[in-house]
Amino acid sequence: MDPSLTEIMPVVAGSEVVVEWHHFNTTESDNVISPSHRGPCLVYMAPLESNGLGNSWFKIYEQGFNVERNMWCTDIVRENHGKLTVKIPTQINNGEYLLRTEIIALHNAKTEGEAQFYPNCAQISVTGATSGNPELYPISGIYNSTEPGVLFNKHKGGATYIIPGPPVYSP
Repeated sequence: MDPSLTEIMPVVAGSEVVVEWHHFNTTESDNVISPSHRGPCLVYMAPLESNGLGNSWFKIYEQGFNVERNMWCTDIVRENHGKLTVKIPTQINNGEYLLRTEIIALHNAKTEGEAQFYPNCAQISVTGATSGNPELYPISGIYNSTEPGVLFNKHKGGATYIIPGPPVYSP
């Protein structure tokens, strides 16, 4: 990645960042995502120098179905006008990272290959971190079309939903 081609947001480890999804990036009232496109939100990080290739990604956040509120993460994102707040881990290395946010829409996911993925990426520069050694995964192929979190009939209820991918990094 060429850092001169984009802005890099400074972030202090342990602080929160707000990521956004919008159809047209025009206003907070923008139609964020169709109410039928319910599903989980996932957030990954990778060192910028990796260009996101190979085993370079670790998951820092996931939210699927909130049983207490009877809402999917996408419902909460819509309720918050397209915004999702995510805490950056403290036990990682200082440096520049790719931050990948992702929504998986499950409205057609009862059929193999029909889940829809909505990724976003940003570049951040993390300071104030202690050292850390998260397990790294390749983003390409991180899910398969038949695993329970990708092949799922949301009409049977979200309480049984299993979020796909690796575990959230927890030092």
